[in-house]
Amino acid sequence: MKRIIGCLTLLFALGLSGLASPALAQSSPRQDSAPHEREALERWQRMTPQEKQELRERFQRWKNLPPAKREDLNRNLETWRKLPADEKATIRRNFERWRDLPADQRERLQERWQRWRDLPPERREELRRRMEKFRDLSSEEKQQLGEKARERLKHISPESMRERRERLREKFERLSPGEKAKMRERFKDRPQKRQKDND
Repeated sequence: MKRIIGCLTLLFALGLSGLASPALAQSSPRQDSAPHEREALERWQRMTPQEKQELRERFQRWKNLPPAKREDLNRNLETWRKLPADEKATIRRNFERWRDLPADQRERLQERWQRWRDLPPERREELRRRMEKFRDLSSEEKQQLGEKARERLKHISPESMRERRERLREKFERLSPGEKAKMRERFKDRPQKRQKDND
């Protein structure tokens, strides 16, 4: 996720894909340049003076980055260019959603991402496979898994359940008011379901 965010940040910072120096692109167009360079030149020529100035400033910041950081961002950009259009569209939507999240929620997601990255590669791969397997299940199979999980929970000691509820309560208390409202909405029917199941 950080790699994708880094790639998108670079794209937005440079005004989207593959601009070399805007002044250079304008002053010396080449007939044999790659298609993305021609597209960049055309975008540059359509820009307002203010947009061009902003892009020059971004390019200057790019030039001032340490070489290792520039190289890393170049690799990300190359990966971005190779992605299919539908994947790019999904990533852009996710990035926009990410950007609109409250700072505390972004921080929690970054912490989760870091915990994921800290896992040993074989554990990440195992979890990835399990998630893919879960996604491929039918609704009925997912429901059966949920029932099995609820059955296992019945055999957990009351002390463990109290500790688990307390941890969940503490986690809930750390949420923003908006996040709490979403959680309440999401789970508002749960107690009724449990009541129906017990009848």
